[in-house]
Amino acid sequence: MARPSDQSVHVLLLPFPTQGHINPLLQFGKRLAGRAGVRCTLAATRFVVSSTKPTPSSVHVAVISDGCDEGGPAEVGGMGARYFERLESAGSETLDELLRSESALGRPVHVVVYDAFAPWAQRVARRRGAACAAFLTQTCAVDIVYAHAWAGRVPVPPLPLRPEEARGLALAGLSTQLEVDDMPTFLGDTRFPPCFRELLMNQFLGLDTADHVLVNSFYDLEPQVSELLTQCNHNRKCMHR
Repeated sequence: MARPSDQSVHVLLLPFPTQGHINPLLQFGKRLAGRAGVRCTLAATRFVVSSTKPTPSSVHVAVISDGCDEGGPAEVGGMGARYFERLESAGSETLDELLRSESALGRPVHVVVYDAFAPWAQRVARRRGAACAAFLTQTCAVDIVYAHAWAGRVPVPPLPLRPEEARGLALAGLSTQLEVDDMPTFLGDTRFPPCFRELLMNQFLGLDTADHVLVNSFYDLEPQVSELLTQCNHNRKCMHR
């Protein structure tokens, strides 16, 4: 293991603790850790760490709490409003403790790369003097739809439930009109609790003050949408894989 003095930049990665969100940040961390002078630490919840088989990696793992250390989201009835509230409360507190601990050990965190589903992380990072980068785990096209919904340009809720009732929506940045069936599930399906829509749209909270916005996509795959997403984020460059 490298000594703290051997690594000049310490990046802390904070994924949202659910399926499909941890691995993208972990893979990003592995790429960063392959660069000289970079130390990467993945901050995972105690439940995730205890229920995952550890594998050798260039990314260090640190533990925070989501307030559900023993059983995960199931402790509060599964993924939903109660869990999201507990995650923000316990996560903010223990992330702050982790940042202070790393600094005391001589390896202060310089940048926090946080899943945009956890916008509260930016507040904690700023308090400890770290730069912030929001990480959007979904493609640019999906992000743009949610951005339009966030801005009030997509009716949420309800969207028509039957395709024959819907008129195609023309959204800036997308080359084709969208029918109801093309919309992300959590926008159009009213069977899901409102807290899921709020979670998905609140990922845009604080993007205007983040130092960087990172997107889990390829620029050449979605150039038009990528450029619009950059404009939506006050011309902050959206970095892609």
